[in-house]
Amino acid sequence: MKRLCATLLLGFVLCAFGSPPAQAQTPSWQHQIVFNAGPQFVTGDASDAYKTGLAIDVGYYYRASDAFFVGVYGGYQQFASDNGSDDLDLIPVNLAFKYNFSLTGIQPYVGGEGGPFFLSNGESSTELGIAPRIGVRIPLSRGIDLDLNLKYNVVFTDNDNLTYVGTNGGFAYILDRTNIQYR
Repeated sequence: MKRLCATLLLGFVLCAFGSPPAQAQTPSWQHQIVFNAGPQFVTGDASDAYKTGLAIDVGYYYRASDAFFVGVYGGYQQFASDNGSDDLDLIPVNLAFKYNFSLTGIQPYVGGEGGPFFLSNGESSTELGIAPRIGVRIPLSRGIDLDLNLKYNVVFTDNDNLTYVGTNGGFAYILDRTNIQYR
């Protein structure tokens, strides 16, 4: 029974996240905007100081090749203090990239961001950080997709690194969607 379940699960994963068929066409669109929001779960030593936070992010991606995107990503993230000190506000302004395993239908992807994070918790500072992510886009209508992703944020601070996991959901909008054609 375990072997059957494992085989079915493997088959599902290969079908859902496998490469598109060789005859699949590549869309002609180049530009997209992404809006995301969701809870951010603090990990590591910072989890003693801050409660679960909330993030609102926006990004712009340009499709540089068939499945590789580059762009900018930023937003506002806030964590309430767990011990009576000041709340933590973060504003990331990062360069971003992602690789889509498919450009039509359900679209799994991997990506990341990196750059400055502006921190404020009574004192202001600017720290570098990175944020690898995995996600999936699900088409809702022509040029509008539901974007669901999981992002692990690492902000490199002097003492201990600030780390948190974001579970985000939102929408991806193709700017040149009126001209969506397949080549």
